[in-house]
Amino acid sequence: MNVEKNNCSANSNIINMHASYHAPLNEHGSNVSALNDERAKNYYDLSHIGCDETGSGDFFGPLCVVACYVDERDFDWLVSLNIRDPKTMTSKEIIETAREIKDRLIYSLLILDNSHYNHMAQEGFNLANIKAKLYNQAVTNVMQKVAMKIDKKVVNQFVSPKTYYNYLKNEVIVVKDLSFEQKGEEKYLGIMCSAILSRYAYYQYFNNMSRSLKIKLPRGTTSTVENVAVDIARKYGEKMLLKVTKTNMTNFKRVKEALKK
Repeated sequence: MNVEKNNCSANSNIINMHASYHAPLNEHGSNVSALNDERAKNYYDLSHIGCDETGSGDFFGPLCVVACYVDERDFDWLVSLNIRDPKTMTSKEIIETAREIKDRLIYSLLILDNSHYNHMAQEGFNLANIKAKLYNQAVTNVMQKVAMKIDKKVVNQFVSPKTYYNYLKNEVIVVKDLSFEQKGEEKYLGIMCSAILSRYAYYQYFNNMSRSLKIKLPRGTTSTVENVAVDIARKYGEKMLLKVTKTNMTNFKRVKEALKK
């Protein structure tokens, strides 16, 4: 694991983790029963790179972006693991599945903590802009790791392709042949695996934050997170909020108002 400077800002660092180990692959067709699964029929079964993230909708916690390469020879094996949308999986299932796939698939994990997320937001970058930069870097990292031509590179569409590439106009390296999909996790195992691995990384980071603060942190943007943020500010000082919350969310304004009372 190393810390690299994000090339969109001289002061914005991301934790940049790469998995480059690729275990021996199963021969195609080794799991016939998995291929009979109805969900398997909907998946793109050729080699591709997918990308997804976790944490963008949480007041606490980092933004974790993962790009993942799925070789067509891994298709049967992944389906046999009952890979599916992590929103339908328990935390235990996500952790177990992530541990299965992280040592076999090639992927890149980028973790942008809230301190640096807030710095980028103060510089004028909105969430979609930040995601575009991280997605582009993660996919680039995986392409460099795979070191061969991958025709299909796909992400869930969160802005129009024109807007996405406009956000990247000042980047040195830009992956220009991305496919933008709606609900891509339903069609691409690369996106599905990225979602699982990003959520797994998020859990680890989030749990470490809770332990460090000695406060059980809630997810999401409900009033509960605001109450906890107020408790953190009163216990550790308001500057701590710049490290553990996303200050461009409306929750932050309400927390600041609550602290004046």
